[in-house]
Amino acid sequence: MRELSEEEGVFTAAQAHRRGIPRDALSYACKTGVLERVSHGAYRLVGAPTTEAPDLIALWKLTDSGKFSRERTKPAEWDGVVVGGTTAATLLGLGEFHLSPYRIYAPKRINSRKADVRFGVREIERADVRWRGGVPVTIPERTLLDLVLDCEDPSLVSHYCRDAFKHDFDEERAKVLFARQFGEKRGARMLENLRNQATI
Repeated sequence: MRELSEEEGVFTAAQAHRRGIPRDALSYACKTGVLERVSHGAYRLVGAPTTEAPDLIALWKLTDSGKFSRERTKPAEWDGVVVGGTTAATLLGLGEFHLSPYRIYAPKRINSRKADVRFGVREIERADVRWRGGVPVTIPERTLLDLVLDCEDPSLVSHYCRDAFKHDFDEERAKVLFARQFGEKRGARMLENLRNQATI
């Protein structure tokens, strides 16, 4: 259990099962204060180094609970399930959004009754993702596109742009992403408008 915790931080019951740890052992470890339940089917070792938003990490891991993180980080194994939108913006330290409800995108529909997460169907390329705190998070340029697609509050999007354009924002990548989504001329016009609003 300790070895799995060191490797994964937050881990799932399915991951534990792959390591030969039965569910009753997880339940006993929770009762005795060795483990804490982060979410249904996800655990972390009590006293382990704290991570940012362990419940978000648990949500992402539970989208494919049997795989280890190292398996999902390989480009060849990319499944397209990624933290994006307002949650990505917050993790990137850009804009004035809230971390939750968590925003997670996937190529296929994911159903959940959890109130603290919003899943969306969206194709995200592996090249538009960076790993932060054990989860894949969209890069600033992709995050901007998703904020627009999610019809987030324009004033909050402007605040995001104001912060993003001051950092290492790759406008060429943003142009490519917006052109694919909206067409070259319209995409370029939208980006220009966003830049102008950010300087007001």
